[in-house]
Parts: sequence; structure tokens; C-alpha cells
Amino acid sequence: MNKEMMNTKGVAEYLNINEKLVYKLVKEKKIPGTRVTGKWTFPRRLIDEWIIENAKENIGLKNKTKELKDHIVIMGSNDFTIELLSHALNKRFPEYTLSFSNVGSLAGLIALGRGSSHLAGCHLFDPDTGQYNLPYISRYLPEIKITVINLVYRDIGLIVKPGNPLNIVFVNDLSRPGIKIINRQEGSGTRVLFDYECKKMGIEPKLIAGYEKEVNTHFEVAAAVAGGVADVGLGILSAAKMLNLTFVHLAKERYDLVIPRENLSVRPIASLVEVIRSSEFKESINQMGGYDTKDTGKVMA
Repeated sequence: MNKEMMNTKGVAEYLNINEKLVYKLVKEKKIPGTRVTGKWTFPRRLIDEWIIENAKENIGLKNKTKELKDHIVIMGSNDFTIELLSHALNKRFPEYTLSFSNVGSLAGLIALGRGSSHLAGCHLFDPDTGQYNLPYISRYLPEIKITVINLVYRDIGLIVKPGNPLNIVFVNDLSRPGIKIINRQEGSGTRVLFDYECKKMGIEPKLIAGYEKEVNTHFEVAAAVAGGVADVGLGILSAAKMLNLTFVHLAKERYDLVIPRENLSVRPIASLVEVIRSSEFKESINQMGGYDTKDTGKVMA
């Protein structure tokens, strides 16, 4: 979407949220917009700034990313392999460090476009094309030459209590009376996938008990189920295994690193890619379970 001015429907599509929520945010004065001839209009530039500022507040990040020298900043979707990558990089190249800010896939792409990070971690499914990430990159980073490198494929599904006492097998089971979910934050790839799966089943997501209860990581989803706060949540297999929960497989999704092409030749990023392609790093991922490293380090676009 290249329009500089958007209406409520355009903003809803841009943020991957329901149009009714846009009106709610407007009413609560939480989103930048103005009335023009009786209709709400939203400047894309201000919406982008609003997304990034909210993301920075959530993670306590207020300073602009420093020039790429010896410290790499990744912003985007939560995954345990990023922490493994940080340790592997520092072990192989002690002169470099890596930090990660969990802001969700969508905010990660926008942050990359605004120069707030050096890479983005992304796993956004596009229902129209059946592709991961590439349609969103074209939409949100139209003026930046990008290289997409696969990090992992990962198993995602329904995390439920040990033994699955409520016999939750399909997404449409979540609409049954008495079942309460824990949800991921808007803009996350997991939330996009969940809403898509609900739509595919003919379920109105907002009618599901607990839909409005949001957390920011897969571990928090698993912890909510383990602690009895929720009966089920969409998350990755490795999070379920950490807390000995039962996992109902739903899909295998692609998690990529999105890198501005001009950064690839810079030594810290070249070193990072070298680590990603190493057999040692792939082995450390495979030991966690729930991941597939068949394309790890491969250029996808």
C-alpha cells in the first residue's frame, strides 16, 4: 500500500486489525487521524511513527539505532532461535554483539524501513497468495532493496494442558462454550495466522472467550496455559515442550530474516550469516525440537 492518506478500512488492512478496532482507537484518541469532510483520514507517515513508538514503549527502546559497527539490532517476531543466534555469534565472533527487540513481525518490518534496526525477523502469512513474508515486504518496504534469508521453519499449533483434557483438536473447537484462549498481540505473525485460521473455519475471532487477552511471546502463551489462566493458545512446539504441555500441530511456518541488501557486505552482517549457515548453529536449533533447518541460511528472495 503506497497511499500516503488512508481511510479507516485502509488503516485496518495496513495494521491487520478489524475496522471496528480502528474506530475504537480513534474514539480513545490512541491513533493519529483527522476528520476531513466528515470522514476519518490517517496519514501513513504518522501511522508508521505511531506503530514504532508503541513498539519502543513496550520494549523500553527509545534511542535511535546506532550505526552498524560492532552491534547488530534485530526487531521483529519472537523466537527462541534468535537467542541461540546471539550466543553463537558472540562465541564465533567475540567482537560482535546482537540484541533483539520483540515488537512483532509487522512492526519489525516498519522499524527496518525507518532505520530503527539492521534486520527484521518475520513470519507473516499472506492468505491471498499463500506465501510467507514476501507480499508484506513488497507492501511495507517498497523502496528498499531487500535480501530474505531463511532462519527456520517451525511447528506452530494449539498449546493445551497436559493430556488435552478438553479434547481441543481443531481451531473451531475454540468456539465451544467454556473454553478460554490466550492471544498474541496485534501485528504479530502468530495473530495474523490465528485470525486467518478462524476466518477459514467461519468463526468470528472476537466471539472467542479470551480473544482480547494478549501476550507478547510464545513462552507467555505456554505459561498462561500452564498456570490455568487459559485453556489454549496458539504457539510454537518448543514453547509447549519447555513447560511439558500438550501440542496439537496446526502448520509449519517459515521464519525469515529480512536484511537491506546494502548491509550484506558489512562485516558484522556477513559474520552473522556465516554463523547461521554453520552446522553447529543448525545442530543447536535441532536439539530444541519443533524446528526444521532444511533452508536455514538459504536466500529466499
